[in-house]
Amino acid sequence: MRSLHTELLGKLALLSGAALGLLAILFAAPRLHVADQPFLVVGAVLIVVLLLFCGIGLLLDKTLFEPLRRLAVAADEIGDGDLARRMPNAPVRELQDISSSIDRLTSRVLADQAQLIRAEKLASVGRLSSSVAHEIGTPLGAMLGHVHALRKLLLRRGAPVEELELLAALERESGRIERIVRGLLDYARARPPRPTATDVAEVVQSSIDLLRSRGTLGAVDIALELTDPPLQVDAQRYELEQVFVNLLTNAIDAMNGRGKVVVRLERASRFSLREPASRRSVAPAERVIEHPPSSRAERWLAGNDAAEIAKIVVADSGPGVPAALAERIFDPFFTTKAPGKGTGLGLAIVARIVENFQGTIWVTNSREGGAAFHLLFPMQSAPVGNAGPRRSNRRRPTPPIAFPRAVPR
Repeated sequence: MRSLHTELLGKLALLSGAALGLLAILFAAPRLHVADQPFLVVGAVLIVVLLLFCGIGLLLDKTLFEPLRRLAVAADEIGDGDLARRMPNAPVRELQDISSSIDRLTSRVLADQAQLIRAEKLASVGRLSSSVAHEIGTPLGAMLGHVHALRKLLLRRGAPVEELELLAALERESGRIERIVRGLLDYARARPPRPTATDVAEVVQSSIDLLRSRGTLGAVDIALELTDPPLQVDAQRYELEQVFVNLLTNAIDAMNGRGKVVVRLERASRFSLREPASRRSVAPAERVIEHPPSSRAERWLAGNDAAEIAKIVVADSGPGVPAALAERIFDPFFTTKAPGKGTGLGLAIVARIVENFQGTIWVTNSREGGAAFHLLFPMQSAPVGNAGPRRSNRRRPTPPIAFPRAVPR
């Protein structure tokens, strides 16, 4: 697309050349004897100048004024509240840039409105979750205690198998309610008061070791792509472990216990996060996968002035997350699992913890074919090394830790 400057100069040059050519034809015509008739000379010049002015007026109207009128009408409609309206295409680059900028601004306003509505909804859910969890937790604990006592009593009396199976079903469903209540409490938990400098690589490794000790990993291959020097973020180790355990558990469930998970840690600049990300597929065709800048990342960058940014990616080879569900999966009680297989609180808790530590999270498709969860955190000030990412499957020895069961989504 040509610029306005080039368009106007080119067409003005054509009009001027046509006017001069017309004058040359008039003065060169032997039958008219224009040179001997001054009034005819003046008339011819005036006619040519008038035609030139008319041509310039039509040129400006078509190239500049009419596109500006269309842009103004569209801008007025957007200003009146029609945020679904989009600016019309313009014939020159400068006006098209204005049109694209207004479209981006409108999309940003829509995204901010959706984010505000979502934040208000999640805040309401958080308050309700805290209240409901406390109200249900106490009587539920008493019920479970009585059920366990009843099971022991029936076993001592040699109760029939049918009665024991009914009691087992009651225990199973009560346990499911208990997991939901615990998830509600985790989701409604207030922001940690004093985050400390935390090594992300150590937390990731301890989370993997924890899942391995439980036997959760199964036939899943986990590859780590770490950085030198290590990434340091302001967080609490327990909370950050819960984030990675939940993300890894979700990935394992999505792959039915068999596949590949890649956890990549890297330093990112504000400029690189605003550019479309390109990664080569691991498929034989080696196709390039491009991800446009995330609206969550753009909002986070707009409200955060961190000099250095820690980016963590947890990608799997599962079925992935449809684009239409990329935002909804972080809502409480929303799950893509079969009924009874998940509470829909796992990713809601992850998003709440990440936001509590001034971070953000979003999901895209991964080069492994499944879902890739991206996390951003402001980094602790530390010298940035020149070494690139290093791949490792080596386990780092970590002391045993007590960790509650993760709540899957």
